[in-house]
Amino acid sequence: MQYGIERFFLLSYCLACCWPGLGAKSNLRIVKQWTELQFAFPSEEARIKALANKYYVPGDSVPIDVDVQHRSGAQKSRIFVTIPRFDVGRPVTLGTVGDDGLISGYPDYSWHDNQGRNCEGITSVFRVATDSCQRLWVMDAGKIGDDQVCPPQLLAFDLNSDQLIYRHKVPSENYIATSLFITPVVDVRGSGPDDCADTFVYVADVSGFGLLVVDVARDRSWRVTHRYFFPYPSHGRFTIDGESFDLMDGVLGMALSPYMPGSDRFLYFHSLASTTENVVRTSVLRNDSFIRDSNANPYSINEFPEERPNQSAAEAMDNNGVLYFGLMEPPGVFCWNSATEFSPNNFHQIAIDKETLQFSSGMKVVNNLKGEQELWVLTSSFQRVMTGTLSSDRVNFRIHAEKIPTLLGHTACLTHPKDRYTNYQADRISPHKAKYYQYKYGAVAFL
Repeated sequence: MQYGIERFFLLSYCLACCWPGLGAKSNLRIVKQWTELQFAFPSEEARIKALANKYYVPGDSVPIDVDVQHRSGAQKSRIFVTIPRFDVGRPVTLGTVGDDGLISGYPDYSWHDNQGRNCEGITSVFRVATDSCQRLWVMDAGKIGDDQVCPPQLLAFDLNSDQLIYRHKVPSENYIATSLFITPVVDVRGSGPDDCADTFVYVADVSGFGLLVVDVARDRSWRVTHRYFFPYPSHGRFTIDGESFDLMDGVLGMALSPYMPGSDRFLYFHSLASTTENVVRTSVLRNDSFIRDSNANPYSINEFPEERPNQSAAEAMDNNGVLYFGLMEPPGVFCWNSATEFSPNNFHQIAIDKETLQFSSGMKVVNNLKGEQELWVLTSSFQRVMTGTLSSDRVNFRIHAEKIPTLLGHTACLTHPKDRYTNYQADRISPHKAKYYQYKYGAVAFL
């Protein structure tokens, strides 16, 4: 029996045989790839209708995120992908990938066949997250392009039945006109693997420059604002494979430290238009005083002193406190052990490929059925999406995966320095109780 990514590797081998350029050395293996996305419709009639109404414009769909559910027995493991509705023409915004590469709407096509006309369906999804309780968390931004056609909503589906089990419609006071909720991170704490009652979800608001915190058990949410959620203008220009574009995106990449009973967790995060990494204790975010005032104490959220060499998009952390992230240059995936200082000296290459790893927009650490951890990464030629030069005569989108022990090999990311522990520097720079000053002028969030 195959328990993890091996289920997909036969297809990966066939792709490597058939497509040029896949022989480049990389510790990540390609599982799926597309020149342009293709979709499975419930019927030919549905496909014709989608084309006629411009619900489906071939070649316009761009995948952003990936997640995986490994299933036992005769059930096939499933790969989930998200396709945000940057504009009309995307027939589904969340789907599963078939063996033939066709994408089927999840949980079914009817949830997507509304294009914003039915706010009980799903409008636009940038990223998703699965948790240890067999739930798929879906952050629906509610936007098509810049139009807020539906209120943002957080959904959870039971992966055993594919039934909706939770819906939180974000109150209007928790977002602004420019808000775009794109990255959910799920914080589950309990006395055992079946105890899922204590669940919070932290969601990045990339263009509203804030954070949404959802207390699932109490079905309430609040907004958190701080200067570190903003983009850095000096890092708003991106150059990938010789093509440049400007994008002033704020907080986007987020990763949660491992859960250790009795200890606080850390949320690591960064803006897309930045080279810094920031950290906050989740006890700060879980405080419902933000319902009254969204401004975070300026000293409660902190920035690591050193920086990445250039911008990064998605990131993920494994159970050992190792953070994984992509870089624009060189195009690849790197690791950092959180027991060390956040510094380029402690960033270690695990995969480099200037063609296949250009923009890592989706990144997940997934547990397989043997309890082994795997890293899954979705990459794209995003620079060509932004510049309008996307071409169907070359591969534009790829899903990569590999077991983490294989990726790390003998890298320094495996080794904790003596007398250091997971989240060492985060713990050192994040006070348990931050000092607070009353400011006479200005908004605290901008100081």
